[in-house]
Amino acid sequence: RLIRHLPSLNIGQQPSIGFVSKIRSSNVSSCFNTLKLFSTSKLETNETAGISREEMPFVHFTGEKPKPKFKSPRKLASKLFHELNVETINKSAEGNPNVLGVPFRVGDAVEIEMISQGGVKSKDTDKVRGLVIGKVNRGLGSSIHIRDVLFGQPVERKIPLHSPLLKSLKVIEQNFLHKRKKRVKRAKLYYLRDRNPIESRVTK
Repeated sequence: RLIRHLPSLNIGQQPSIGFVSKIRSSNVSSCFNTLKLFSTSKLETNETAGISREEMPFVHFTGEKPKPKFKSPRKLASKLFHELNVETINKSAEGNPNVLGVPFRVGDAVEIEMISQGGVKSKDTDKVRGLVIGKVNRGLGSSIHIRDVLFGQPVERKIPLHSPLLKSLKVIEQNFLHKRKKRVKRAKLYYLRDRNPIESRVTK
């Protein structure tokens, strides 16, 4: 059936590249047309037999919603721990949007208000400023590294973001490192430890 679609070739003639491509294209198009005719004829015969399109086995789309995936109670401990970790992270983000809902990047100058002493319900707070030199995204252990200069000495702090002692986080200035002249291209700014401390000084 496909031979009649092939182009003619004289005896003793070498097939060219265009001839081979024409054979391939004719084969593909003829096969596609045959499958199309077969599928339409199959649909017509089933419809005439009284079977609707939704009940046909080869029609995959139906108006029904897919069934939810069955969650097996027999799972690995790592999977269960991951689900509990995700739920706790979402609950922490909803409970403290003043810290976890503030967008900031490495290279920004931030000010963090946190409880200095007395526990979670204490009102004795302190404000800490610094340049963000690194972020650690590790679930509940996510934290940021900030660097500042106090009394001429560089000070670095590692602050956990999901800690209940944090009250608020405010971005003082975006791209504080380069003064918005060019963007920060690094994820960690640890090279500032070997530079002049004045470059990472936030507190005046």
